[in-house]
Amino acid sequence: MVSTQNASQHIVIVGGGITGLSAAWEIQQTTDENITFTVLEKSDRWGGKVVTQTIDHPSGEQFTIDAGPESFITRKPEAWELVQELEMDDQAIDPGSETQQIYVLDDGKPVAIPLSPPAFITSKLMTWHGKLRMLAEPFIPAKRDGEDESLAQFADRRLGIEAREKFIGPVLAGIYNTNPETQSILTTSPIMREMEAEYGGLFKGAFGRMRVARKEKKMGEPQKPRFVTFKNGAEELIARLVEKLDGDLRLNTGVTNITKNSTGYQVQLTDGTQLAADGVILTTMANVSAQILAEIASEAAAELVKIRHTNIGTISLAYDQAQITDLPFRGLMIPRREKRDIDAVTYTSAKLDIRAPKDCSLVRVFFGAGNPDTVHLDDDTLLATVKRELRELLDIQVEPSDYRVCRWPAEFPQADVGHLDRVDAIEAALPVGLYLAGSSYRGIGVPDCVRQGRDTALESIKNITQRRQVAKF
Repeated sequence: MVSTQNASQHIVIVGGGITGLSAAWEIQQTTDENITFTVLEKSDRWGGKVVTQTIDHPSGEQFTIDAGPESFITRKPEAWELVQELEMDDQAIDPGSETQQIYVLDDGKPVAIPLSPPAFITSKLMTWHGKLRMLAEPFIPAKRDGEDESLAQFADRRLGIEAREKFIGPVLAGIYNTNPETQSILTTSPIMREMEAEYGGLFKGAFGRMRVARKEKKMGEPQKPRFVTFKNGAEELIARLVEKLDGDLRLNTGVTNITKNSTGYQVQLTDGTQLAADGVILTTMANVSAQILAEIASEAAAELVKIRHTNIGTISLAYDQAQITDLPFRGLMIPRREKRDIDAVTYTSAKLDIRAPKDCSLVRVFFGAGNPDTVHLDDDTLLATVKRELRELLDIQVEPSDYRVCRWPAEFPQADVGHLDRVDAIEAALPVGLYLAGSSYRGIGVPDCVRQGRDTALESIKNITQRRQVAKF
């Protein structure tokens, strides 16, 4: 560990999830040896919501469970670039398409989402009226004013109300644990607006991007999988980051307050000590950052508390024998209109068979959005609730041999329409040298968090360098 007492310039990073660790990695890459860092994490582990758990099996093999994100998209390059910098690309594996065999619960029954023309034509998920409206999408004028709108507004405008209600809304709500009526399209799924702006619509955009991909392939551009994970779970990325970082890394250390002094900041720690800092990067959730900034940046704190955070949790069920192999899907989205106690089901071992021992099955269930109270149930009651739902919806009668639960009460950020404007205003209200990054702000996925961590680190380094140059004169 590096002592910070004699450091010329020091950056304190609050939060040891993927955002904070990415910020630390970026600082470590700087050629300026006088800039050092400390990462503070209040819990007893690194990684935040990147959590990998295991269940032992009598065969000697293991069930490998990702309670949080289990893979990340490479279209957003930041996480993939980090994997390559950490020399982990040979350990990464392709989990396959995230859209393959996706179903939605419709009137209590799982129905396949039609992703091919033949499946679309024959699907009973939508009426012919709804299908024709959806096929009219290429003729709908593009929105070009750059203003934000909800996921529901976007889907209604381009694809029609029925398409949104039957599968666009449930899929996006399942991915982002959100209500499409309020969720910002520019924060949650900006690619759809980008396709509309660049090509005039979604269908045209899909074909346009396919042409670009084929052209790149013909030109010999290096190909990469669309999604990436690791054999032993997503937390492998966290473990390698921590292994490679040579700064001051502290677990079980929270922050209660930040104050300004003549040279920079004093960061008050939960153990009663203080850390001097020339820059501070808060990667904690917005509702936590609001408490830390209440005194030093009251205007920003008042806006931070307006960013809503909802409950979310996952429970993964291990089955000793492959008794549920007749499930037709890899993923099942459950719209809130179905009024169930669970939000989605992932057939993990069907997506990635190395996640379970041979002839065994692994199922992950999401909860906390449709019925927020489920997050607060004790383990026994939660397990009973989930087993009942699986029995009623999917006819899973067998008992799991074991299970693992993760809960995040009030820790899943909701980016309402106008969210990015709010974030701009919050950042403008922060004192120089204080920064915010993470899933509460400019994207919730792993690549988004990596990007934000590294970008804020660069901003902090730039600010310190400029202040140093001014001080010379």
